Amino acid sequence: MSDPGLPAWAREDAFPEKPESLPFGSVDGKGRIAGFDSLEDLKSHLGSGKGRLAWVWVPGNDRVVSPEEVPELLDVLKKRSLIFAAEDEEEAKRTLPFTGILGLYAFYSLWTGAAPMGFPANQFLAIVGFAFLYFTARPWWEAYKGRKDARFLKKENLAEEIPEARFDLWMDSQKSRLTIGLVILIGLVGGVQLMVPGKGIAEAGLDKSAYALGETWRMFTAAFLHGNIIHFVLNASALYYLARRVEILARWPHLAAAFLLSIMGAGWTTVAWLPKTSVGVSGVVCGLLGFLLVFETLHRPLVPRSARRRLLGILVSLAVIGFIGFQFVDNAAHFGGLATGAVYALIVFPKSSSPHRPVILKRDVALGAISLGLIFVSALGAVVAMMMR
Repeated sequence: MSDPGLPAWAREDAFPEKPESLPFGSVDGKGRIAGFDSLEDLKSHLGSGKGRLAWVWVPGNDRVVSPEEVPELLDVLKKRSLIFAAEDEEEAKRTLPFTGILGLYAFYSLWTGAAPMGFPANQFLAIVGFAFLYFTARPWWEAYKGRKDARFLKKENLAEEIPEARFDLWMDSQKSRLTIGLVILIGLVGGVQLMVPGKGIAEAGLDKSAYALGETWRMFTAAFLHGNIIHFVLNASALYYLARRVEILARWPHLAAAFLLSIMGAGWTTVAWLPKTSVGVSGVVCGLLGFLLVFETLHRPLVPRSARRRLLGILVSLAVIGFIGFQFVDNAAHFGGLATGAVYALIVFPKSSSPHRPVILKRDVALGAISLGLIFVSALGAVVAMMMR
């Protein structure tokens, strides 16, 4: 029987029952099952370092568990960590010449005033900076972390790894239909934007002069438009990660409400501080980050401390991106969204010592439904503006 005093990811019934087949086995990140007759066979399979490991099962457990919960797999986990660290380092080395040459070209273009690949020099430099962070700096950081984790993994502190491991696996197993729907909605509007070349930003972006003349609806439609494919991909990937976390931990009504309110907070801030036209859902991304930073601080038993620290890493990354691309990144909208999401979480949620997710009340459902309706109308408005104006 599961202990109701534990968070959902820590309970015995958090994970599926193990397959009724061989006594040992594993399930990878794609759901592929591999069964074995002995622990040594399981170790040999895991030691190959192939595939993203999810759950394992061993005799004595009725359900699959995280690998960190099986002390006998300690050496294998260290080996896998080192294997993936080496792969990440190789990836960083492969991409460094490419991103390095692009970086030199970007600085040269900035110095000469050229427009590389049709982009303004400062915008091209920021895009190259993003590419360096993601394709070169990120795998190098992952390699460093992998080697550090391998050194840290010892029998006496293996238990410290279990909460984060179980939390991650539990999160991966949860459904997030609203998050997927929101990403699809933004993708559909982006598809329309591609279908009408030369239109989009002027027709439905947050043009501050048009807003001042009464076209206040642009605050809502602009969030569904993007400057280019790279802008869309960066925003959509960040939105998926953060929105999914909000939906699973705080439930869908608060995701919908935080999404809509962040559009408004980011829009009002950029109207007040930045004269140029703004587009993109990054204000919402920052709003969801602000929401999570406050929500998870108020609900400490719900999320392991090590998992909460990742949000600070995302915050630092956004700050770096804002610094690199300050000439065209809308830092005003980012700040406005971040503050709005944080304030919303502060107002709605009291500090809690409970390990359970918040109970959704009827008023929450009503607020979420209204927010969803306005989000859909905003997306539809962006499409209509692009097609009709």
